[in-house]
Amino acid sequence: SAYHNPPTAVGWGSYHIEDYAGQAQAFQTQLTSLIVEGVFAKYPRLKMVMLESGVSWIAPYLWRLHKFWRGVRMETPWVDRAPLELVRSNIRFSLQPFDAPPEPETLIRLFDHMQSDELVLFSTDYPHWQFEGQDALPEGLPPDLVRKIMINNPHATYPRLT
Repeated sequence: SAYHNPPTAVGWGSYHIEDYAGQAQAFQTQLTSLIVEGVFAKYPRLKMVMLESGVSWIAPYLWRLHKFWRGVRMETPWVDRAPLELVRSNIRFSLQPFDAPPEPETLIRLFDHMQSDELVLFSTDYPHWQFEGQDALPEGLPPDLVRKIMINNPHATYPRLT
């Protein structure tokens, strides 16, 4: 979000927790704007990375955006692909701060609901004080998904790394 504007629809929070928890709204609003204003229609090869947005909100947000886009897409004819397709091809999210429950089965279900194992890039959230524990990767991720997050996805997002 832009810090000169309130990050939530109800204005500035009084406490850090309000700002921190409300950031998902700011990321959702920004992503919606990028999609429906036609940024990826004009620049189809543009890749954007949303840093420190968390990832647990992505699946329900995309489901909701896709549902409404199907119903009113005549309003934005330049959006020629479904929002989920645009996100899959053009947007990536940093892993930290990881905001999902720690149970391995829940983590796997979360990634399944995102319908892509290419959306998430490794990050640590260092040096922020709210980083919990010593492990930058959540426990219980399968090795093939860890490889995607740590190596394959960053190389696909930033081709100059290879």
